[in-house]
Amino acid sequence: GGDALGSYRAFRAAPLLDRVAAVVAWPTETEQVASLLRYANSIRMPVIPYGGGTGVMGAAVATDGAIVLNLQRMNGVIDVSGADFTARLQPGVILEDAHTAMMGQGLRLGHDPWSRPIATVGGAISTDGVGCTAAAHGSMGDQVLGLEAVLANGDIITTRSVPKSSYGPSLDRLFISTEGTLGVVMEATIKAFPRPESRSMRAFVFPEFESGFNAIVTMQAEGVLPAVMDYGDEPAADDAPEATLYVVFEGFAGHVQAHVAQAEAICARYGGRAGQPGEVEQYWRERHSSAERYRDEVLNAVDPAAARRRPTSYRMDYLHMAVPISRVLEYRTRCARIFDEREIGVREWSVWGRPEFFSMLIVDERGEGDPASRNMTETVDEVLTLAQELGGTMEYCHGVGLKLAHLVPAELGIGYKTVCDVKAALDPNGILNPGKFLS
Repeated sequence: GGDALGSYRAFRAAPLLDRVAAVVAWPTETEQVASLLRYANSIRMPVIPYGGGTGVMGAAVATDGAIVLNLQRMNGVIDVSGADFTARLQPGVILEDAHTAMMGQGLRLGHDPWSRPIATVGGAISTDGVGCTAAAHGSMGDQVLGLEAVLANGDIITTRSVPKSSYGPSLDRLFISTEGTLGVVMEATIKAFPRPESRSMRAFVFPEFESGFNAIVTMQAEGVLPAVMDYGDEPAADDAPEATLYVVFEGFAGHVQAHVAQAEAICARYGGRAGQPGEVEQYWRERHSSAERYRDEVLNAVDPAAARRRPTSYRMDYLHMAVPISRVLEYRTRCARIFDEREIGVREWSVWGRPEFFSMLIVDERGEGDPASRNMTETVDEVLTLAQELGGTMEYCHGVGLKLAHLVPAELGIGYKTVCDVKAALDPNGILNPGKFLS
């Protein structure tokens, strides 16, 4: 009935979380999905594609009277090709299982989010997810070479699994990051990456956020590109303004040594000192721990639906904006001013993967007892709108789902009509995941 979007974080969309589907379908092959969509389209019955149920924006929440199309039984690793550096996967394959299959061929999965132990390939593609190694390999959508997808009328589209063609728009991109609103992904051929010869992990501590951010920008300008980059400060942890950068370099031993030496020199130039080696190793070792807890406490619970909706006293939200590099520090300053005025606490400012990818974890310090927290609702909209006004985007990581659908028209501007025209052409009866992305 839902995903990992809880009632508190849903804000304006909270009343939509308790809707109940009419039926759940568990297909095992593409033709079954095509047949079901032809039937649903003929009677104008909504269809909600469903993967691992681990999304955090409500993209998999049911609609009253809908068919939930649960793709978890379409979980086959069809092929892993060491010669082509590719893997051909069904949508219900858990990312961890995809990674394991690739490791057997001396390769690995390039998409490594916190949710790797529980999220599915189809879900990662439909939200164009960003993982720990995005600095090296890009988002999940960047790793897709070809797709098979079913349209609302039951037509099956198969694209060619090559890195590039020089004709027309990419049909793959119709189904990447559109959350099942234009078609349902049945199969994907994605890039598989060689396992690195060498890996080196480093931590650097900076006197304040700005100096570390400038070091990150300089590293990019000088071509020092880590596979993993995670930077942030936690102002609520103590009174110290220090910020910590974790970087992981991978590749040939000589390549890694050269990039580590240059990173050390750049960080020292901006006042960074070496952190404790154990810290970054612990970060790397525990990067999937929150997903493992969610699997144990929610997905494997006696009543997962009730566990998903379990109320929390921790009134928090995490936001992930992409802002032009030159505006990131300005954006942080202006957001801090908004939070001070609204009595919203900041638990972490961070940059993840690229200097443009700016994130924050915030808490409502005056909203206890108010389950909807109007203060937090208005604050989140204000800071996300500010990101748009500065030329950025309101979300780079998780899609928009139900939670942020109301901000999509402002995000796309005049392009919103164009996207709606595409939706009308591919799904004229509006049966595919209504209310998500295109509200």
